[in-house]
Amino acid sequence: MTEKITTVYISNHTHHDIGYNDYQDVCFQQHGEFVGQALDLIEATADRAEPDRYRWVCEVTGPLVKHLRKAGPAEVERFRYWQQQGAIDIGAMQYNLTPLLTPEQMYRSLYPVRVLREEFGLSVETAMQDDVNGISWLFADLLPQIGVDFLTLAINQSRGRAPRPFPGGFWWEGPAGGKLLTWNGLHYLFGRSQARLGDWRFAEERLGEYLRRFESADDWPFDFLYCESTHPMRVDNGPPDARMAEFVARWNAEGREPRLEFSTPRRFRDHLTAHHADTLPTWRGDWTDWWSDGVGSSAYETGVNRATHELLSAAETLGAWLRAEGRDDWDGDLVERVYESMTLYDEHTWGAFASIDAPSSLFTRAQWNRKAGYAYEAAMRTHDVLARSARALAAGRAEPDDEGVFNLGDLPTEQAYPPPRSTELLVFNTLPFERDVLVELPERRAGGAPAGMLEGFFPRDVPWGGPPASDRRHVRARVPGFGFAFTDLGTAPDLDDLRAEGNVIENEWYRVEVDPATGTVVSWFDKDLGHDFAGEHEGRHLGAYVYETVDDERGRDALYLQDFASYDFGYWQRHPPFERTTATTVRTGAARVDSGRAVIEVLVHAPGVRSARCEISLLSRTRELHVDWTLDKEEHTDPESVYIVFPFRLDGADFRVDLNGVACTPNEDQLPGVSFDWYPVRRWADVSDGRRGVTVVPLDAPLVQLGGITTNAIAERLEPESPTIVSWALNNHWMVNFKASQNGEIPQRYRLTTHDGPCRPAAADRFAAAAATPPIVLRDHLRTGGASGQLLAVPDDAEVEVTLKPARDGDGIVVRLRGLGAEPLVLPLRLATPPRSVHRTDLFERDEESIACDEDGVAHVRIAPHAVTTVRVRP
Repeated sequence: MTEKITTVYISNHTHHDIGYNDYQDVCFQQHGEFVGQALDLIEATADRAEPDRYRWVCEVTGPLVKHLRKAGPAEVERFRYWQQQGAIDIGAMQYNLTPLLTPEQMYRSLYPVRVLREEFGLSVETAMQDDVNGISWLFADLLPQIGVDFLTLAINQSRGRAPRPFPGGFWWEGPAGGKLLTWNGLHYLFGRSQARLGDWRFAEERLGEYLRRFESADDWPFDFLYCESTHPMRVDNGPPDARMAEFVARWNAEGREPRLEFSTPRRFRDHLTAHHADTLPTWRGDWTDWWSDGVGSSAYETGVNRATHELLSAAETLGAWLRAEGRDDWDGDLVERVYESMTLYDEHTWGAFASIDAPSSLFTRAQWNRKAGYAYEAAMRTHDVLARSARALAAGRAEPDDEGVFNLGDLPTEQAYPPPRSTELLVFNTLPFERDVLVELPERRAGGAPAGMLEGFFPRDVPWGGPPASDRRHVRARVPGFGFAFTDLGTAPDLDDLRAEGNVIENEWYRVEVDPATGTVVSWFDKDLGHDFAGEHEGRHLGAYVYETVDDERGRDALYLQDFASYDFGYWQRHPPFERTTATTVRTGAARVDSGRAVIEVLVHAPGVRSARCEISLLSRTRELHVDWTLDKEEHTDPESVYIVFPFRLDGADFRVDLNGVACTPNEDQLPGVSFDWYPVRRWADVSDGRRGVTVVPLDAPLVQLGGITTNAIAERLEPESPTIVSWALNNHWMVNFKASQNGEIPQRYRLTTHDGPCRPAAADRFAAAAATPPIVLRDHLRTGGASGQLLAVPDDAEVEVTLKPARDGDGIVVRLRGLGAEPLVLPLRLATPPRSVHRTDLFERDEESIACDEDGVAHVRIAPHAVTTVRVRP
């Protein structure tokens, strides 16, 4: 039954782009100023009738926390008072986020909610995500856990799409069964810019058009319209608009219809809950973001930040270990700043609105410098934290070997750098399961620079007053989960399973054949399963490079036609005239055994790159195929894409993808109207036919397409053509804030493994975690204690993701446990030393119930399927 709209609820705010129309640091300053201006307007209208009182919403927490910490006590009290009066509201999201975040990043992005509540005495009960075309499914569980019971999205459908019905409400069920009241709302600038509220020249006509549109729908169930409103000109990062306050008061005083009322997400939640909560449907699935394609416009920096995600987690594990041993100088404030830098790179804005039209301008370059700087700052700070933690942990088990002296060339090498006395390599494993790893001996630096990066992460053959370059050597180490091991440098690893001849490489598990003419894998035979997994799709074989352009003089308009006057802000162009090419010249080297692996190197000349190199390799005794591309990218500003294609020989195409740590089945685990053309994976994608399958881990590029190349299919659901996983390595399709071009060397690395049966998410997660998380290797340490040890032991076969961190308040360590299976489980946690106490905590690390340990000091923790459990251990 169609309802007549009698009230329009208006939620005033400014959309938080961190950049876009001003330099990022300037935006932070402006958002603090806007809060003061909003309070002025609230106070100026406080004596008006309830609907006419101006209200304001702080969309996200990140800039607000920065502002309040700089504001004086009187300003904080002023904010608190007006929030208690219902005049100003706060959204719980830290920023408007892309799906690039890891689960731990998402948890940490909510920590400012605790700051606002406990440090400033404020209430945070609702959340907003604006502009972005989706939000991670995990938030449907996380937000209710922290006392946030309502979420609004105000999607900008430019190059995207909102789920239907739109606008509308639903209960969003999380992967672990959480329930979150959710509003799928109109564009965030609907009120002021589409309906033209506040402008007497247009408002009555424009608002009337939209009201008739909604009311004419056969199934419009609401007697209200809820909309957000920003500044009429500075629609992003804009100040409060006093004209809107006067407009609403006059409109209502003149008795116009419908009635206008200033609202906030919290007030709207109360209305929706009271009148419609029982009639709203329940939806379950990921809100897969159309806009995630933009992250491919800066492929190198995106890869850097993805690596930082993993290394910072490793550093936190070592920091937790140090705290457990009572040797703690962990700088929690610094690490939180690193998390924020990572998140500010992963945040949605990316760059200047002039990025495509004026890519060489100061405005564009300055913003990109700052955006990229978030990734580089997070990376280098993480390396320093990791190096400090690893060396401190090593100091409890070994003594450092002799340092050298900076050689000006006046000393013989053997005098400047005495031969190391150490005969062992120290390896830390920051994952919860035992690893048998083949590690490279880092080059000796003898105490030389840089101190803030371990030798194993610094490029080889770049001396700085240090020893000359040395040959590559590898050793094999078996390291317990959350443990360490010293391994003997004098024993060469057994590599007799490796074979290399002609265009074929082989190890214990696989035999791989490369076509010399194309440089792609034409046979990938699994000796254990007796099956050749290498397939073909559209004439392309496994590992193929594909370069795509648009054969249309309209350029980007042939992909998406922007039209701000349209209801959806533009029109997707389905199946545009793409032109796809591959390598023009291929030189395939002879297979060889080198540095613990069998490898074939392929050198390529192809459109879009000056040159490219692909190394196809097998490590000794490892069930893992490496396909490592290095693209020397040419700069092109016309729309382009690069894909790396992985077709497999399977009898079906059942896909699973890791979306922010949740194993999702396309279609089944997605909301209607979201992206089925591309998926932003955290670590892995899998395809199987029920009897066997393949897991692909793209280390650098998060975007994958399933079943073939599906760019601009604008599919209503995934209907795969074949068992093919396509890595969308890079693109520049956007017409505004994403990068116009890319230049220089860009690595695109992939790890593949085979399995029997259908996808097992816990196994895929374990393989991907090992592929993405390097062991931490230290050389030149003289062992003083045991040859191996372990901080924490968990069952090797447990279907659970386990991560560690030092507790934020300095009291003990925090263990995060996330169930990966469909069944509940009880996980035993055994520390090297029995703990003083173990407590289950909330997401913010606040103690809840105590967990008793058995007579062996083992704590048994209940974990629900797909749920996040946080535990504090006091050693």
